[in-house]
Amino acid sequence: MELFKVIPENFFSLLSGKNRNLYMNGVFEVFKAYEQGSILGMDKRTAQQSLIDFLEIHPELLQKEEESETIEEEEEVSVREVANLILRRMEECEWIDVDVSNDYVEILNFRDYAITIIEAMKQITQDGYYGSEEDEGHEFRGYIYTAYTLLVGEHVEYAMVLDQVYRNTVAFVREIRKLDSRLKFYLRSIIERTEIRDLIHLLVDYKVELVDQAYYRLKTSDNINKYKLEIIKRLEKFQQDPFIMETIAREYLPKSKNNMALAKVKVNKRIDDMIDIYNALDAIIDEIDNKNKVYVNTTIAKIKFLLNDDENVIGKLTTILQYTAKEAKKGRADSALNKIKPLFRLATHQQIAQESIYTPRGAYSRSQSQFLADTEMNPSVQLQEAFYKEFETNYSEDVIKRFLQAYFIERPRFRASELLRKDMSDESVLRLLYILVYAGEDLNYSIYPLQESINHDRFQMEDFEIVRGYQP
Repeated sequence: MELFKVIPENFFSLLSGKNRNLYMNGVFEVFKAYEQGSILGMDKRTAQQSLIDFLEIHPELLQKEEESETIEEEEEVSVREVANLILRRMEECEWIDVDVSNDYVEILNFRDYAITIIEAMKQITQDGYYGSEEDEGHEFRGYIYTAYTLLVGEHVEYAMVLDQVYRNTVAFVREIRKLDSRLKFYLRSIIERTEIRDLIHLLVDYKVELVDQAYYRLKTSDNINKYKLEIIKRLEKFQQDPFIMETIAREYLPKSKNNMALAKVKVNKRIDDMIDIYNALDAIIDEIDNKNKVYVNTTIAKIKFLLNDDENVIGKLTTILQYTAKEAKKGRADSALNKIKPLFRLATHQQIAQESIYTPRGAYSRSQSQFLADTEMNPSVQLQEAFYKEFETNYSEDVIKRFLQAYFIERPRFRASELLRKDMSDESVLRLLYILVYAGEDLNYSIYPLQESINHDRFQMEDFEIVRGYQP
């Protein structure tokens, strides 16, 4: 059936226009009350009161989303009028039906397609990847454990078990894809962000929302390797048992035009698809591991670049001049100039003439150092070491662990701003980044974002709390 033969044409108009935020918050609030009420609907007055209570708690929605089409702009819009407006718009756009009972009470019910769409929108807005405080993250193990339990249990409903295992497997793959998509979002964000504040804020979000809630669980408590092999073995056992395959195929007959051979092919393909998914999981997890490392390393590298960008050109030129002056005082000016000359060499390209294409072949002479070249006199090596030596600092896990232990001796929690209060140097900022990256079970401390900022001479960053003890 076509989508818009089920969904009315004006259904999505509630999601557009300047008042969409007001309307959607209202829809979520009414739906919350609706789910807590009677199975056969809720009193419209209850829906109205739930909206009034919500709008009184969130008056900012009224200030931003004034409905001037229905209410005169010079009039003061009451909360009750706005609540009635939201319900009226929901009914006009056919999100809800309002019927009158035998007792002349207006009963509100959501349309079936509206319930499906609201559930999808709730899942998006409450997804742990997008910063919901209520959502506890995605339980990858829940899908795999359910599939495992169904397969190892004693049963005779093989077709039902296979269908449920397939649905849980598909749901698990869907969560993996969402995790992968979110990783790609963060990777793209590195290119789009040019401010240190934005990059650090993204790194905090990535650590708290994605790594702690999804990636870490996938690697530890929700690790599917403990169930994967048994699931594959049970699925293969289904395939090898003619009685089980025929039993399942009978259930697939209505979907196979009553063709038993076709039904068996469909059953076999479904089992093969699941086995392929479980066999490919190791490669998928490795790919996610790689993207995690790439994101963390690339983000820190870009922050390092931005921290040093103002000084890099001046610092490098200063190093070159100091080196040249020092060598000139020792009477080695020509040698110094020869060493720095390759740093400024620009390739020249001239227009190729027809007569210049041919070049006579010259004599070949064998170099004495053809295989192993002596790099001691390479003009760039010494200068590169001098350029980057001042920026090389050891931020290993052991260094960070010892650094934090000194703070944890006095108290179990402190803010990032406290670490930068006395020292706002680039090294301190980089140390803070590694504290953020290393947070986890290995070093036994957690990170919690705060709604406050740290003011730096060149940038601002969101503050966060460092707490002893890891709690994913």
